[in-house]
Amino acid sequence: MNNANYIIEKKLLTSDRDRFFNCVIDFVFILILIFVVSFLIVITGNIFQINIYNIWSDILVSLGIWGTYFSFAVFYYLFFESFFSRTIGKFITGSIVVNENGLKPSFGIICIRTLCRLIPFDALSFLGKSERIWHDSLSKTYVVEKKDLEKDMEIFNAINLIGQE
Repeated sequence: MNNANYIIEKKLLTSDRDRFFNCVIDFVFILILIFVVSFLIVITGNIFQINIYNIWSDILVSLGIWGTYFSFAVFYYLFFESFFSRTIGKFITGSIVVNENGLKPSFGIICIRTLCRLIPFDALSFLGKSERIWHDSLSKTYVVEKKDLEKDMEIFNAINLIGQE
């Protein structure tokens, strides 16, 4: 019986083009999330006759544009990558976040991955020689094409069954 573990190969990594589209799509959805939450707060305040909007606007002003965006981004990435191993951008492009064995990363790893996104110039780190963005390499995660990963793992598992009864 072969106890080999599957290891992600470089050929499965998502292209830089898809990574860029993931980033743009996620950026747009984070902005939509900020708008929807703000809208719901205004509606809730009006329904229950409480002045929650002033509190909300004070919070947004104190956080500033970037503070607000990054606060929502942390929530967005933690939620989607913890539950689905994918954000909306990754769903659209067919990508998925996995560990080195092609499995769903733990919540702790997703937390590390999400916090590493706050590193200044993280988005530009793909220009280096490693071909992986810092939030991938520091958290030991990979963004791969989901369908290619499934095919590759199926082949790997089939090969491991050879010779077994």
